[in-house]
Amino acid sequence: MHQKIQRSTEEYMLIALSFGGVLSITPFAIIRMIHGEWLMGLIDSILVLGMASLGLFVFRTGKTGAVGIILSIFALTGVAIIAYVKGPSVIYWAYPTMVGVYFIVRPRLAIALTFIGALVIVPALLNKMEFISLIVVIMTLSVNNLFAYIFSTRMQAQQDQLSMLIRRDPLTGAGNRRALNEKMDELIAVKKRTNQKSSLIVLDIDHFKSINDNYGHSVGDQVLIKLTESINARIRETDCLYRFGGEEFVVVLTGAGIEAASQISEELRLIIESKNLLDGKVVTASFGVAEYIDDESAGDWLSRGDKAMYNAKESGRNRTCISKS
Repeated sequence: MHQKIQRSTEEYMLIALSFGGVLSITPFAIIRMIHGEWLMGLIDSILVLGMASLGLFVFRTGKTGAVGIILSIFALTGVAIIAYVKGPSVIYWAYPTMVGVYFIVRPRLAIALTFIGALVIVPALLNKMEFISLIVVIMTLSVNNLFAYIFSTRMQAQQDQLSMLIRRDPLTGAGNRRALNEKMDELIAVKKRTNQKSSLIVLDIDHFKSINDNYGHSVGDQVLIKLTESINARIRETDCLYRFGGEEFVVVLTGAGIEAASQISEELRLIIESKNLLDGKVVTASFGVAEYIDDESAGDWLSRGDKAMYNAKESGRNRTCISKS
């Protein structure tokens, strides 16, 4: 069986616009070649081949990177060249092309590219249109880009907010399992490229069930929130905290080997023990530390850390255990 490919929104958008452009321009390229308009036919053919190549590249590799910028510049350049060759009769192609740019690059970059594109295209219309018609084109292009910019900024803000929400635990603000999986996969890829060390710390609050039973779930929630704040105040900017389960958390340490990770784990253990996370009761946690080993999966890496944490529980709690590689 073939594994189903999960594509990002950026991939879908680039593929759709690339092959949409191919389907839109190809008939004109054929018709112009048949009618002997060789220059226009050649320009259209180059546009078709370029868009098809970029779309196929994204489809096969899944890499978007600079493809959106390249596709935007390519399409805007094509419209500008056609405008100089054919004049005002093709200016309407500028409108959908400029709107399309806002779908594949960030709004600020899109408005910069389309503004430059307009500066290049408008001179092609000088002395070929009545003055009032030229003003109408300039104004409508401006309004077209203004509306596209407003729409894309709103959409980008909503997408960024949604992206944050689906990767955050709603109670503590720590990353969730999805974010944890993505981070671990990222660090494994970095390890393969640069051999950079990474470690994780799995921690679980000791006797948390008794806190919920004796004080209520709302108090238990406050303990989780305070614990999250305490950990975030200690770890480095390059480190990340994730809520893995009810009272179980994972700290991912970028660039830290087992010794550094063990030291940080002990510091976190002492911080939690000394913090007033619950009035009238000392709250502690048990810790397991695991450094990533070459060629193991993210699941195996996390499992080793989890097992070390349970060893700490079985050894008396409120301590750190290190995973044996």
